[in-house]
Amino acid sequence: MKRSVLVASVLVALTGSLVACKSETPGLPSASTNTKATNGGGGPFSETETSDPTTKTGVAPGPLAGMAACSLLTSADVSSLGVTSPGKEDDSIKSSPMCTYQKSGSFTITTSIYNELGLKDVTARGTLKQLTIGSHEAVQGMAGLCAISMKTSETSRVDVTGQSTTSDQASCDLAHQVAEIVEKKLPK
Repeated sequence: MKRSVLVASVLVALTGSLVACKSETPGLPSASTNTKATNGGGGPFSETETSDPTTKTGVAPGPLAGMAACSLLTSADVSSLGVTSPGKEDDSIKSSPMCTYQKSGSFTITTSIYNELGLKDVTARGTLKQLTIGSHEAVQGMAGLCAISMKTSETSRVDVTGQSTTSDQASCDLAHQVAEIVEKKLPK
């Protein structure tokens, strides 16, 4: 139980860091606007947020504005992944709701909607891999979990993450499986 809470906490922190990104730099997506560098400490991120980075003035909300992140996966979708409990919605940042699903002792997945941040806003410390998921441009980053960001407009995207307890490859296989399910529901 403690491990599930720890994994969920780490996943929320890592996924939350995908929120504000400004330029393309290799690595896992992380915040770049309104941030400051931290001294040492390691970890997957080199910056910490100093204010809500998801608020961009003059940016029209994306095509999924107002949609709940948990609505991107139906109960049948979640069941096909082996998850038996509903997702946990986190809409504490209104412009980027997130939903977390867990299969105890096996994996955690998330879906997130970024209404004011597009693919061009994703930054990372390692290499971002360019992908196409269905008909959508996407990028993938890896650092303890696998994150895939799919373009929904020039200024919005949907992110999915997978984190397996077995391997990085299993995490990315899971993220791809979720991305393929979610992509079919995205506007073209």
